[in-house]
Amino acid sequence: MISVLFVDDEPALLEITRLFLERSGEISVDTCRSALEALEKLKSTTYDAVISDYEMPMMDGIVFLKILRAEGDVTPFILFTGKGREHVVVEALNNRADFYLSKGQDPKSQFAELDRMIRQAINRRQAEESLRLADRRMVDIINHLPDATYAIDREGRVVSWNKAMEELTGILAEDMIGKGEYEHAIPFYGTRRPTLINLINQSVEEVQRLSYTNIRKEGTTLTAETRVAMKEGKPVVLWGRATQISDRKGEIIGAIESIRDITEIRKVEKERKQEEEREREIGLFDRVFGKSASAWHKKGVDLYYKQGKFQEAIDCFDRVIEMEPGHYEAWNDKGICLKELGRYEEALQCFDRVLELNPNVTTTLYYKGETLEKLGKQTGDFSLFEQAIRYFDRLLEGDPENVNAWNYRGVCFKELRKFEEARRSFDKAQTLLRMNPLKYTR
Repeated sequence: MISVLFVDDEPALLEITRLFLERSGEISVDTCRSALEALEKLKSTTYDAVISDYEMPMMDGIVFLKILRAEGDVTPFILFTGKGREHVVVEALNNRADFYLSKGQDPKSQFAELDRMIRQAINRRQAEESLRLADRRMVDIINHLPDATYAIDREGRVVSWNKAMEELTGILAEDMIGKGEYEHAIPFYGTRRPTLINLINQSVEEVQRLSYTNIRKEGTTLTAETRVAMKEGKPVVLWGRATQISDRKGEIIGAIESIRDITEIRKVEKERKQEEEREREIGLFDRVFGKSASAWHKKGVDLYYKQGKFQEAIDCFDRVIEMEPGHYEAWNDKGICLKELGRYEEALQCFDRVLELNPNVTTTLYYKGETLEKLGKQTGDFSLFEQAIRYFDRLLEGDPENVNAWNYRGVCFKELRKFEEARRSFDKAQTLLRMNPLKYTR
């Protein structure tokens, strides 16, 4: 029996998903209405996989994932995302999510895909553990993983090259296993050169020199993207995650890398930018004909809050600011959209402008603290976590029952390795939730 924890704030979706997954008789599903409730449940119960919605009250799915991974929890994790959130997908992968699934598809095919992802994520985690123990049975397991995956020994020779790698590169395993001297790079780059699997212990600067971007290092795991790889003679964007493998004595015995083709995701982002440019041209025409600042602001709020179209919303707020530079609500909403797009430094500038125009906007204190936390995670600058805590403390002086502020304050202390302070903040958030659950849930 496969045990699964499903976290979503929509009761109807929780129930229908549970019913579908359990109909095979091979999966048992527990449900939670919030990430905070799930964290509490995970203290006493273990699961084979966790499924989580992205957009939830109090704590979103990415923060939930970060907390689990920070605590050393490697349970397979599948993230539900809405349309128009490609940046969330990349952030989820960089934080070691196993899969993501977009909502809004045909229900039958969506649930079938979810069932498949659960089983494959569990198989992959078993494969990684098998390789860690140097068990030769892992070769068969890796062979059936959905991601293109290969492994090398400590001399750099290829010891595993699964079927997905054969499909991605056109190179059969029998023609690659046993080869060294960067032979595994030739299918992607046409030449022998270090790839992500060879760069785990190198500096970020060295990884960048070899044309990798969006680089993230966590211990002996390295994730990054490259735009200079080729597939069937055409340029592609590849995302990879490489992990160093040690035996039970702690001695390095090799490394494993999984690769995904994310060309389509990046293509969608590019097309969206082009559409935004066309929108700006149309917007110039609208401004000539005197569309009001309040109308543009209302349109912007509708675009990001109801439709998740953050860049289109930013264009609307820019038009408001052109008409009324002191419109602090437009500055605030623009900052929220920039934060959602991962443009954290620009978002901070907007929130600073809001506090200059109206120091009493307490919600902006929360948004600025949250953005500082995300930028700290992105850059590794621990001073940003300390700044974020100061903003959450300012907010809590006037609003001591703000669950979100207590929760993010705990996340910041955890990043600073001040675990006792972090635990007190998380406990405070959970206490407030238990005292008045209707106030904090939909």
